[in-house]
Amino acid sequence: MAQAGQASFDEAFVDFAVAVYQEDGRWAVAPLPPHVAENLELFIAAVRQQLSEGPTLGLLGLGDEYFIALRLVGQEERLFISERAAAEEDAVAAQVLEHLGLSRDQDGEPAQGPAGDDAIFADLGLDPLELQLACEQLLDERALR
Repeated sequence: MAQAGQASFDEAFVDFAVAVYQEDGRWAVAPLPPHVAENLELFIAAVRQQLSEGPTLGLLGLGDEYFIALRLVGQEERLFISERAAAEEDAVAAQVLEHLGLSRDQDGEPAQGPAGDDAIFADLGLDPLELQLACEQLLDERALR
């Protein structure tokens, strides 16, 4: 449910929702229904349903504004969000920050930039610093529009 300042959920806002998994030693992708982006628990549950020989990943792209990455290894849930300021306007982003134990900066202003497990893809060859830089570039590109 959206809180004050947050827009109500609109499936048109979902650019992509996918589960990424391993099958027969190869990576595969399965689309998820857009409504899983309405709530973090729905998203996690949908990704958990995908069987995998290794880690299972979930990716949400929302409104060409930010993305959420989820990595499941057994019962462990690792989360990353590319722009924490999205929580001011989007309920699922706020739920990610809450799940991570993060909130506003101490001065009451919304924090900006990525948050969460920036090593979420490190074993797959994406260095945490490169992931942080990619998120900063996305934010810079959005600011230029």
